[in-house]
Parts: sequence; structure tokens; C-alpha cells
Amino acid sequence: MTESLPSLLVIRHGETQWNVAGRLQGRRDTPLTANGVRQAQAVAVRLSETVAALQDAAFWVSPLGRARQTASLLADLWALPFDRFAEEPRLAERSYGAWEGRLHGEIERDLPEQYGAHAADPWDYSMPGGESRTALSGRLLAWLRTLDQDRPHVAVTHSGCLRALRGLYTRASRDEMLAYREPQTAAFFLTDRSERLFDVSPGLLRAFGCEGEGRTVWI
Repeated sequence: MTESLPSLLVIRHGETQWNVAGRLQGRRDTPLTANGVRQAQAVAVRLSETVAALQDAAFWVSPLGRARQTASLLADLWALPFDRFAEEPRLAERSYGAWEGRLHGEIERDLPEQYGAHAADPWDYSMPGGESRTALSGRLLAWLRTLDQDRPHVAVTHSGCLRALRGLYTRASRDEMLAYREPQTAAFFLTDRSERLFDVSPGLLRAFGCEGEGRTVWI
């Protein structure tokens, strides 16, 4: 990839019911927990000055409910109309097909051939009805190519998309991307070939009553 990319502030949705249970969500959806709502509020405060400084920013959100719920909370605390967030289907989470709704241990136990195939080829394997990491990165790159290069962008999305976007911007290797781990409350400001992590301080998390910085995703 040789083309330049626009600046992008990418934000992960707050904690959901299935995040707590450890179930793989993908295109299926569960709502934010009370803790997830508090996380989104803490993230909004953490990013408020950064967002206010972005001139003529465009705002985007995944069509999935957990991302839209998070974006609505962010918009409230940033004093933005929610309709500033344009729904973008290509920001939806990676589809995990037949694996969605299952626990990690259930997939390993009940679908061992699929589980092993994914472990052996984590970039190009697609579980039944699902999507490979390569396909996910491809659709996100296609979206980035449609964006106005002369203005900043803010996107509320999911862990799989966040990691793919980080890799596209920084030109990370596949092994580096597979090692990515970030808490629920992490946001990244991405510019061409660089990234800046915006994490939420323990003090701010406590001020909003959050139960820690949230969970990472295992796959």
C-alpha cells in the first residue's frame, strides 16, 4: 500500500453483555452493560479536547447496536447531534459466522477442525459463514480510500476493525497485528505510518465508577 491515508480517531465500543460472558459477538449484538455505559462516558471525557480540536471532522459509526449506543453517549458528552455520525456498513465487526455466540472453549471443544484450521491460518481462514482477517482488512481499506483526505475522521467501531485499521496505518506485519491487545476503553489517533494511544487513566475510570479499563478480545 503506497497511498496516504487521512487522519482517523478510532474508538472501540463499550463493554457488552457478551463481552462479560466471553462470547464471540461478530455481527450478532448484545447491548452495553451499565459498566459499558460508564466506560463510554469516561472515554468521551478523555477525548473531549482532542475531538474539539479536530477541524471539520467527519464522524462515522458501525451499524451494529453496541457501536451506535456508544456513539450516542459520546455525542451527548461532546454536545454533538447524534446524526453527525454517519452509519458505515464497512465498519461492522468481522463476521465469525457459525462461531458467533459461542465461548472460546466451546469452539475448541465442539468445532476442533475449524478451530485448528483458524489457528493454522489466522489470516486467510474463514469459519463457515464468516470472514477472514484478510477480507476484513480489504473492506476497511476500501472504505479508507473513499474518505476525504483533507479532513480528520472519527470512527466508532469494534476490536477487530480497530486492530485492522491500526495495521493498515502503521504498515504493521501480520505477526505484529496478531499480537495486538487493547482494553475496552482504548482509542487510537492514526495518521499515515503512525499511531497514538489515548488510554483512560485509572483516576478517570474510578470517577465514572468503571470496573477497570475493560476486556480485550482473544481472537
